[in-house]
Amino acid sequence: KAVGRIATALAGSSKGAQLQSLSVATMRSVATGVIGVAAIQAILLGIGFLWASVPGAALIAVVALLLGIMQLPALLIILPVLAWIWLSGDGSTVMNGVFTVYLMVAGLADNILKPMLLGRGVDVPMPVILIGALGGMVGMGLIGLFLGSVILAVGYRLFWAWVDQENMQSEA
Repeated sequence: KAVGRIATALAGSSKGAQLQSLSVATMRSVATGVIGVAAIQAILLGIGFLWASVPGAALIAVVALLLGIMQLPALLIILPVLAWIWLSGDGSTVMNGVFTVYLMVAGLADNILKPMLLGRGVDVPMPVILIGALGGMVGMGLIGLFLGSVILAVGYRLFWAWVDQENMQSEA
């Protein structure tokens, strides 16, 4: 409610409501695109770790979740696990190969899922939201993940509204 009042005070009643709905949609998109994809990836990796009988599989999957939220590659976890799988000598070469392929595919799943989910339902290009989320995360941590994307999305929308207004004035 307070955000709506602030947006209305800054941009007027009609534009304020649009900016508020853009802010809400952007936060939902980031929650789905970043946190949701990180959770899906951590679950897939956790299943693979359990399947490969990796000690501490649940803890490693939680670390993979945190890496995903921080926008770091899951390969930071997968490569040491794969090294352990191959060097421990517990499984056959075929099974080790299957584990390697599965874990690599699960580790790269965010490259496919994130672009599909990140900009969904928002009238702003996905790279704008992603850059805002990354910059916000670096600058302000977990809160910045959401705040950075909202600031960039609202700034993007305001910039194009200004450009459109300038074009209409120059045509008149």
